[in-house]
This record gives sequence, structure tokens and C-alpha cells, in this order.
Amino acid sequence: MKILMLLLLLMSVITACEPNGEESSLGNNSNQDQNNDSGSNNDPVIEPDPNTDPNHVSSIYKAMGVGGGGAMSGFAINPYSKLRLIGTDMGTLFRSIDDGASWQPINHNEAVFNSHLPHAVSPGFSSDGNTVFHASKGLNPIRSIDKAQTFTPINIPLNGERILYWQNDSFNENRILCATTNSLFISEDKGDSWSKANTITGQSVGTFLSNLQQNNHIYHGTTDGIWKSTDNGLNFTKVYTPNGFSIRSLTGGEDLSGTTIAFIDDQGSSACAWAEPYRPDWGDSSIDNTYANCGFVWIGDDQMNFTKTTQEAGNHIKMAENDSDTIYITGGKEWIKQYGTQVRVTHDKGINWNLKLNQYDWDTGGAYLPWPSSLLEYSAVALDIGWYDDGYESFEINKRDSNQIGGSGFFFLHTSYDSGNTWKAPFTEYKDTGEKSASKRWQTRGIEVISIYRIKSHPNNSNLIYAATADIGGMISEDKGESFRISQVQYNSNYDYAFDIDDDQVVYAASGNSHDWPEAWRAAPIKSAGGIYKSTDRGQNWDRITPTGDMNRQFLSVGYDSINKYIYGGSHQTGITRSTDDGSTWSYFNTGLPAGDKIIPQIEINPANGNVYALVTGNGDFSNQATTGIYFLDVANNSQTWTLLRGVVNYPPEADTGYNVWYYPTSFAVDFSSSGQTLWLVDYENNGNWLMTGIWKSTDRGLNWNRVKQMTHPTTIIIDPNDSNKVYAAGQHTLDNSWGDGGHYRTEDGGISWVKNETVTLQQNARSIMLDPTDSSKVYLGFFGGGILHGPIDPQSD
Repeated sequence: MKILMLLLLLMSVITACEPNGEESSLGNNSNQDQNNDSGSNNDPVIEPDPNTDPNHVSSIYKAMGVGGGGAMSGFAINPYSKLRLIGTDMGTLFRSIDDGASWQPINHNEAVFNSHLPHAVSPGFSSDGNTVFHASKGLNPIRSIDKAQTFTPINIPLNGERILYWQNDSFNENRILCATTNSLFISEDKGDSWSKANTITGQSVGTFLSNLQQNNHIYHGTTDGIWKSTDNGLNFTKVYTPNGFSIRSLTGGEDLSGTTIAFIDDQGSSACAWAEPYRPDWGDSSIDNTYANCGFVWIGDDQMNFTKTTQEAGNHIKMAENDSDTIYITGGKEWIKQYGTQVRVTHDKGINWNLKLNQYDWDTGGAYLPWPSSLLEYSAVALDIGWYDDGYESFEINKRDSNQIGGSGFFFLHTSYDSGNTWKAPFTEYKDTGEKSASKRWQTRGIEVISIYRIKSHPNNSNLIYAATADIGGMISEDKGESFRISQVQYNSNYDYAFDIDDDQVVYAASGNSHDWPEAWRAAPIKSAGGIYKSTDRGQNWDRITPTGDMNRQFLSVGYDSINKYIYGGSHQTGITRSTDDGSTWSYFNTGLPAGDKIIPQIEINPANGNVYALVTGNGDFSNQATTGIYFLDVANNSQTWTLLRGVVNYPPEADTGYNVWYYPTSFAVDFSSSGQTLWLVDYENNGNWLMTGIWKSTDRGLNWNRVKQMTHPTTIIIDPNDSNKVYAAGQHTLDNSWGDGGHYRTEDGGISWVKNETVTLQQNARSIMLDPTDSSKVYLGFFGGGILHGPIDPQSD
């Protein structure tokens, strides 16, 4: 009878402790690791139905690229549904509702992700499975009640402090905790109102809600101690004060065997003493930064009995709330030798630790080797560019299933469903045959972080698409964008391509070692390594064709005259270089261009006669303002001098007085159907010329120019070759919506009226555009830090 009563009591405890809301889809994991007696292991699996789930979103735009390739942070796992979120340093928050199998960018008009990753915050969740909390850069908190599709502001009375993380109550969907750099705020109505926890001050380092062994106890860590509440946060008492050290990060978990509290201290010089011998090679700063991001792991219980272990840890320590045995730690992102990518796990409360991931091994056999491909899913960026993550910008655990973890860094997001035994790269999918290796074909799963400067297709082979990109150098598709392979010429960025019309194997590229022109200081003249390159096998291999010495510098544009076999390269400082013998010899060709520094962002060649158009933009101090614009070279008549196609640039009647025009042109288009009489140009606000920039048009070959649309930071303008009245422009504006008119615009009446594409999710970082050469209703859209989207020109009619 006593045994029966004990079993009935145990069943009632377990039943009482089931969380509210939709159950975790990961609760019944066939790869359940040893020693995990998590209370959620037998939770029912609830799969969202794409046909009936109101939160299922299918975009009319298809993401294209190889996936990843840029800094990611704010990874978040919703324990109560298959919702996953990840942010990028280029301003976008991505969303998955199928456990990371596919991703969609959240509309910038709803939520953004700040580029300042040191202040990045992972989104938080209510246990109702639907409500999401987000604070870009830890400020301006917003809430979604539809699984991160739409957001509205919420009022948390922050007082000069930043939000660091969110914590929720799995057994009370209305209770949400917001931890900051100086406080802990608690909401009992799912974020409608917030109260500040009494007595707590200091930077938050971790919060754990105990609902099983203890009745709604809250443990909250600050750098100088651990606080406990036994009344749902109404009052807190300090229950642990560290002696001679500070707490850097805290976590907790519990099950029927007890409660575990664990933290990392700040004793980095002792914990990471292994780094000291490397001081002569790495320098004082690297070793000191390793120490500052390191400490010993301490393991304790709910009675605040702590034991210091000998295990060092870096930036992250994580536990599932329903598992008292399993603890994960990572290295520090400032650790030397990329040790910051290490992940270790213990399943016995810190007695034994196992290394589960070391993304790039600097030590074994004296060779640099990635974690084995049988344990870590490789990606295009890893194989073609390298394993450049130093550590984790964010690292998270499914708080209801200790088997599922994930971390993101500068190039990668890696997730595990089996306690770190194997790792996935949920941002990419292999689309080639044979072993994964460099130069193979891939397709993105939707997380596109790469900046796309230009998109071009071969004039006589519409299947061939070239994307000039930052960081990875470039991407090439031979199937209209269904898959891409990375094709890095040599340096960080490809800025432009040009083609031999008669041979689709031949392509020319402008390459440079400084990314992101014309952003910030990169708008100025730059003497950086780079050159003009040629490939005769569609970018599988590249040969530098410009000489070194004075021509070893960054190039922003390239043009190829298929008639005369002339090649032109536009540099980021020294103007235009030209070869008249198909690349064998080169010389600068600047006669007629302004004196001094000359930045040439674009070169276009008339395919009918070889005549050349080149754009000269601002020279850094903007002293050449009167001579910027489109320059013309009449090759057909053997001209040896560039001529400026700039007569009168009429002052926009709607603009304020007192400004100058055309400080910084960025792109132009020539209507060859009008024999070059109609020209278009866009310029970029870059010298305080308030609302003076935009889209300009000339119908008399540059004698007179009129602004037809104000845009603040346009970077691309193109003309529909089949209808010259249809013109398209792309440009950015600020990610917080505080300044600028940008996005993707089009006109179908020669510039009289303009329509903005309000449907595309990446509203704020439009960069480039290319019409689909085989479908007049489709367009390829390129983004600054958002890859490529392919879809309808007019989404309203799709």
C-alpha cells in the first residue's frame, strides 16, 4: 500500500508540473543522451500543419544563395513550438517555424536586429507558444503574439539600462522576466505591464525559475551574488555572495533528483593559464582578452552549497530547466587559437566533461583541421572561404529538452539535436554530387547574410548568374539561381563582372580587399589590394590580368568591349585603367577625367559599337563636386578623351535651398534604344546635402538633368531593355526607420510616377536589382547583408 501511494504521489507531481501551451516538438527525441531524466522526455510531439497553422508563412520571394556567410547572433529556440529565431549584423531577424528546416526574414517594418552584436539580445518567449519578446540592441522592446510575424511596442520602464535577456515561466504563460544591465523586471500579464524587482541592482548574469522541487522559486544572478524569491518575484533575498570574485554567467536546472545551480567566475588568469605561454606569439592584448573572457565553473544546489571545479569556461553556460545533470559550456569569443568555438558537456553535474565541438583544431598533429565532417555538417562558406568563427556571439539551449543546443558566430549557425554528438548547419543545403568540397553547388535555407553588390547574367546564356558579393568574393549559378557555388577571385569582395558576349565561359571580375563601398569611410578613395581578373571556365579558376605595383589596388567596376577586345577597370582611387590587347598590357586612361583622386563605381559598354560610359563619383573631400557624373568615350570614332555628359543639373524645386547637387553619384543607366539620348543617374547623400539626392533623368544626352524621385541612399538603377519607360532603382535607408527614403522602386511611365515594393521583407537594405531575362514578370533583388530574393516585379498581381 505504501508503494502504491508513493507512485500515485509521484504521478501527481509530474502531472502538476506540465508546462502550459503547445508542447515542445523536441520532447520525444530518439537520440536522447544518457543520464537525462528530463521531465519533458515523454511530452507529446505536436507538428504545425502548414495548411491550417495561421502562423505558417510562405513568401512569394525565394531566397537564393549559399546561406550564412555573415555575423549572426540572437539565436533563440522556442521550447513550446518549432519556432526558431536568429539575427544578423546587417539588420535582419530571421524566423523558422519548422525547427530550422527553412527560414524567412521578418519584415523590417516589424522588427530589425541591430548590427552592434556586443549588445545583441536573443528573443524570448511566453510558454503559450505564440508570444515573442524582442529588443534590438537591448532597447526599444517589442512583442509579437503571432510567432514573430508582427510586432508592437511594449513599455518597460528602463532607466538608462539595456535588456540583456528574457526569461519565462513554463508553468505560467503570463509570467515574463526581463533582465537588464542593472535590474530585473517582471510581468504577470504577458508583457502588458512590468514591475521592477525589489532590492536587486547590478548587471544580470542569469535567471532560473524552479517549479518542481521548489514552489515557484526564482534564482537571479548578478555579478556580485545570487538572489532568491519565494513569492513569484515580489521580494528577493540575497542568498549567495562570492568571496573575492565576480559571477560572469549563471544557469540552473532541476528534475526529480534535485536542483543544480551553476555559474562561471571571472578568475580567467588562473582558469585559462594555458594561454600564458602563447603571450610572445599572440601579444599582450590577445592573452589579456582571453583571461577577461574566462573563468572556472562552479556547481551548486538550491541550498547555495557550491564547489569550484577545475573546468574553465568562456562566455556561455546553459542548462535545460528540467535536467539537473546536463550542463553545457563554451569557450570565449576572445580566446586565442579559435578555442572559443569549443563546446563541452557534462551529464553528471560537472564531474566529467566531454568536448563536443572544436570548430577548427589548431593543435592536432600540427595541422589546422576542422571538426570531422561525420560530426559537423560542412557548408560552402566553410569549405571555400574558411572556418573564421572565433567563438559564439550567442549560444542557446532548448530549456525543455537538454539535447537541443545551438550557437552562432561570424560565419556560421550550428545546431545539435543529440547533446552535441553531431551538429547541423541549418542555413544551407548541399545541391551537388559527390563529397562536399570547395567549388560545389549549394542552396540557402533562407538565412542569407551576404551583401550583394551587383547581380548580372550572361547576355547570351540566361542560366548563368553572377553575384558580386562581400566577404566571400562572389557567387555563380549555372541554373538561374536554383543553386550557387562560391567563386572567390582572390580578395574579400568582388564588385562587378563583365562578359565576352561570344563565349559564355569567359568572365571578368573587379576585385578588392575592402568590403562595403560606399558605406561609411569606404566612400573615400582607398589604396587597397585588388585587381581585374579573368576566368575562362565560368569562375572555376581566375587569373589576375592587371599588373601589380601601382595597379595592385581595389577595383569597383569592369567593362569588356567584345568588338575591339578592350578591357576597362574602374578603381577606387586612381581612375580608369585600360588594356587594348585583351589584357596583355595595361595603362591608365584618364584623359578628360578630373584631376586628383578618382573613384569609378561603374563602367558600361555599348555592345553595338564599343563606346564606353564611366561614372566618376566624389573624391573624399568632395572638392570635385562640379565634375562628377557620367563620362563618355567615343571608341567608334577613335576618341582618346573622356567627355562629361553633364550640362545643367536643375535644382529640385521641392528641395531646400543652399545645397549642392551630385556630391556622390553611385550608379547610372543608358537607354541604348534612344541612341544614348536618355540617361539615368542616382546619387547618394554623403556630404550633408539634406534630401538633395535621388533619381535623375536626362533626355538630351546630359545637357539637362532633372530629379524625378527623391531617394536618400540609392546604389543601383537599371532600364528594362524591352521597354525603356520601365526603370528600377534600389537603395538603403536606416535600419531604425529614423532617416531616409529607400527600398526597391520602379516606374512604368519614364519616371512620372514611382511605386515602392512594400511586400518584400527586407525593406531597409536594398542594394541591387536585375530583371529576370526569361520572365518579364520576375526580378532578382540583391540586399546589403541579405543575399538575393527572386520573385514578382509587381507582388500585388502575383
